Amino acid sequence: MKNVTGILAVLVLIVVGLACSDGLETKKANEIIAEANNFIVTANENVDKASKKYDEFIKKVDGIKNNDEVDKVRDFGKELFPLYDVMSENFKKASEKFDEASKLKVNPKYKEYLETKAKEMKSRSDYAAELKKIPQALIDTKNKQDYEKEREKINENVKKMTTEAKELGDKADKIQKENPDIIKQN
Repeated sequence: MKNVTGILAVLVLIVVGLACSDGLETKKANEIIAEANNFIVTANENVDKASKKYDEFIKKVDGIKNNDEVDKVRDFGKELFPLYDVMSENFKKASEKFDEASKLKVNPKYKEYLETKAKEMKSRSDYAAELKKIPQALIDTKNKQDYEKEREKINENVKKMTTEAKELGDKADKIQKENPDIIKQN
């Protein structure tokens, strides 16, 4: 009986050890997430730059008095393209990293968190690409009024995408807060 109890104790320790290690690939997942976080930092830096530049762009658009001024503002708007491209690309790379990590053998709650973060970053990448359409609309339209109508449509799409990304981020945060022993705070 002592041997059975001893064997059961060892088996319980092994099971607890395996549960705590999340199937042995948690460390690898965490390394991949560190890479994803670097992409997010870069994307967020571009969000800040693009936001400032966008505010300037809108002021210039609002100040357009005649069609001669439109070309100058169009040229200024083209400066937003690379910022949105880098932003979109980095969010996309972060999404791919979260997706890669979610395919590893990890705790189911951690997997759910990683899948949710992958979707959030994909949504952020998509809305960065959508934002690029705003300065493009000024280039493509004939006058300020047509541009403003087009910008309104694009802003509606961006708003929906931003809301979706925020909801996914909130969901991931909730999963993380409910499982602090499995998912460490960043």
